[in-house]
Amino acid sequence: MEAAASSDQYRSSSSSAGSPSAPAAATTNRRYYFPRPGRPVSFEDSPDWGDDITAAPSSSSIHLASLASSAYPSPSPSIPEPSASALAFRERKVAGAALVWKELTVSVRDRRRAVKGSSGYALPGTLTVVMGPARSGKSTLLRAIAGRLHGAERVYGEVFVNGVKSPLPYGSYGYVDRDDVLIESLTVREMLYYSALLQLLGVFSSKKPVVDDAIAAMSLGDYADKLIGGHCFNKRLPTGERRRVSIARELVMRPHVLFIDEPLYHLDSVSALLLMVTLKKLASTGCTVIFTMYQSSTEVFGLFDRICLLSNGNTLFFGETLACLWHFSNAGFPCPIMQSPSDHFLRAINTDFNRIIAMCKNLQVLTG
Repeated sequence: MEAAASSDQYRSSSSSAGSPSAPAAATTNRRYYFPRPGRPVSFEDSPDWGDDITAAPSSSSIHLASLASSAYPSPSPSIPEPSASALAFRERKVAGAALVWKELTVSVRDRRRAVKGSSGYALPGTLTVVMGPARSGKSTLLRAIAGRLHGAERVYGEVFVNGVKSPLPYGSYGYVDRDDVLIESLTVREMLYYSALLQLLGVFSSKKPVVDDAIAAMSLGDYADKLIGGHCFNKRLPTGERRRVSIARELVMRPHVLFIDEPLYHLDSVSALLLMVTLKKLASTGCTVIFTMYQSSTEVFGLFDRICLLSNGNTLFFGETLACLWHFSNAGFPCPIMQSPSDHFLRAINTDFNRIIAMCKNLQVLTG
């Protein structure tokens, strides 16, 4: 791919999508099994969650340097030790699903194309992020892959599940919206119990282990019996824990694929890092995790396995995170040493910066 470098440091004329790189080999720490080929994913492909696999001793203390071998090299921050509930958590086998989307185009009612010919893939046991500036089509692409488009939106293209062109069946995936919708008068455990009662079959006693697993998976043991709270209550859960409850509500379905729209929405840097480490551990059990994000810190960026960069609905790059750095460097836009890679990418592909730079130059001329 060739890119015409301009005099502007933060402007790129390259808008062609990078070809997906070869899937990375599964490490020994990842435990997942591909479903039987030739048909869409279903509950029959998922092993019984009653079969426990004892987690490796090293998994109780997570370090970013050992999470992703192909991640952007960055100093490993100090991660707080997990709580007692997290130490008691035992990893479960999850049959993730391999997703491939090809030439996806989404048009809205006014015939405007929100997503233009996007292609990519997501594999079990990995974190795939869709990143881009505001109004670039991130959430629209995520809904198109999950089959949750609004009534006024039309999708063109193909989505393959384990090599079969078929939509994801109900119950095989979880979708977490950007805004948390929780019942403020319930505790965390009660919220997840009601969610399990409404979504799962069987008697109540059989659903308690599923709820306990979801609480442990999202490190909510210290908040399990606390009130969610909100506008009508004096106390409420912190924003980071409320986000974890929204994700745990989908985990009670034991999904093969988990879609999350802006998981770090309204979170500070510490809460964002801890939540992403939790999602990385969840993906290591075999679940396929796809999410959108506006920007991230260097430490969070190092957790991603693959990245899809969007700008004005166009896919500028898809591939591994380290390959993205090489791609921009070869195009004439190397990432500065002291700058976050995600900030550098967004500044290079965001056309709004051209207008800001022009305004600054005009202001300097007027004041000079």
